Amino acid sequence: MYYAGNRSVAQSYGALDATSRVAAASPHELVAILFEQLLLRIDRAARCIDRGDIAAMLQSRAKASDILNALEESLDFERGGDISTALAIVYREASNCLNDARGEEAAAKLQAARDIISEVADAWTEIGKR
Repeated sequence: MYYAGNRSVAQSYGALDATSRVAAASPHELVAILFEQLLLRIDRAARCIDRGDIAAMLQSRAKASDILNALEESLDFERGGDISTALAIVYREASNCLNDARGEEAAAKLQAARDIISEVADAWTEIGKR
């Protein structure tokens, strides 16, 4: 039987699972988790637009922006050189898309941010397979 408390229990287990994943993750896996969470937040923001829930869209968009900021702040420009610079540019472009996601263009801007991040996330996943 489903009741309102089940959602709370599921969220608690989800938070515990996420905490366990982070605690056991390598630095490469931590970045992969950030990409995963970033894409989930963008997707959630898009679903909120579809439902007409602008407040929830803004909240999801803000969380996505926070993750993008964390990714950019984690860049090591001394050791990463041109790659770090290129990633910073990509992250800023995705951030601009997120910030511009309002009004009639909101869904398109969210999709543009998702497309940008998906490409980097896919490349990051491929690096982890080597």
